[in-house]
Amino acid sequence: MNVLILSEKLWPEGSGGELATYLYARLLAEKGINVKIATTSSSSSSRDVWSGLPVHKLRAVGHGKYTLILGLKELGRLIRWADVIYCTELFSVIPFVKRNFKKPVVVHLHSYFPACPVGSLYDLRKDSVCKSDGHECAKCIWYYEKAHSRSLMQATNSAILNSTIGKLFLNSVRLADAIIFVSEAQRSLFSEHAYFSSPSYVIYNPLPELPYTPIEGDDLGFFGGLSPLKGFHILAKALSKIRNKHQVKLHAAKMERLVYPGPFAKVGIIPYGKLYNASYENVYRRVRTVVFPSICQESFGYVALEALIRGRLLVASRVGGVPEITEGLKGVLMTEPNDVDGLAEALDQAISIDRSKAIELGLKNRESILKKFNNQRSVSELIRVFERVSS
Repeated sequence: MNVLILSEKLWPEGSGGELATYLYARLLAEKGINVKIATTSSSSSSRDVWSGLPVHKLRAVGHGKYTLILGLKELGRLIRWADVIYCTELFSVIPFVKRNFKKPVVVHLHSYFPACPVGSLYDLRKDSVCKSDGHECAKCIWYYEKAHSRSLMQATNSAILNSTIGKLFLNSVRLADAIIFVSEAQRSLFSEHAYFSSPSYVIYNPLPELPYTPIEGDDLGFFGGLSPLKGFHILAKALSKIRNKHQVKLHAAKMERLVYPGPFAKVGIIPYGKLYNASYENVYRRVRTVVFPSICQESFGYVALEALIRGRLLVASRVGGVPEITEGLKGVLMTEPNDVDGLAEALDQAISIDRSKAIELGLKNRESILKKFNNQRSVSELIRVFERVSS
């Protein structure tokens, strides 16, 4: 079987969706599936990561989901070669595929886009999940962009573009022969906000191959960055409530936009930019509890999953697919999103566990998650979807 993977970015660009696409590309190739990857990415950081896989970079203009592919002849040759088009991004290509080539298309959704133009289905103005009958996309998007420190012009352009043209991407996805979600929670919430008639499946994302990282410290770790959807502001308030009782440090990654990190260090928060390789490992060794205080309905949550694989305690919001991932794990403390007092209480409980017990619970987390998630099962389920749409 020949499978063409369409992806705008290539891991390590992007986030969880791009990581899952990379892992699936490797797993499919190992299963004997002939894969080719078509991308509009111009980044050179992916060259070594994707070595050994046939990556075709398409000429394009634009940015993000509004990328316009110029190399249609090359794309057409790749589509003719393929038995199935596996679309994880670049949804605008789907009408071109269906109209000109009549090839089966499988869409894999890793966020709530395109049911939500910005992919979160969360209204930051009201601190709640968007209502399915909401009609204020432009205002919500504008507020979202400003909350992410975009300029006035960027926020205005995004609000106009995403609340109009952005909604058309849903029509493209509706042309797919099958839609794959990464959790039952994601499928349920997506379905409340967007009608689609294509068969849908839930396949949990594959696990990255990560070793157990020994615990050498008693600190907390936060790896979500400054997006308000990731809940750092909630975490900071919760820490202030237990500061007199616990002097634990918080290592916070993806904090590039912090202009003045000094005041954070004074209250025990150590900010970093994006961490890689050895620097990432060194930080993880000092952390015994990872905090995942997201306020939006995370479709899957690779940060939470990685904490479990690495053998850490986890304090996480009960949002989206996270309860599905962590169900039954004793080394996990769940809190409600946006609940400062509840998060403070959970942090107090996690910090109060002595290190030997924390190590024991962390190892059980790792053992359980490796049993629950099986990469061979995930890729086999994906191949079965390909077989159904192509038969």
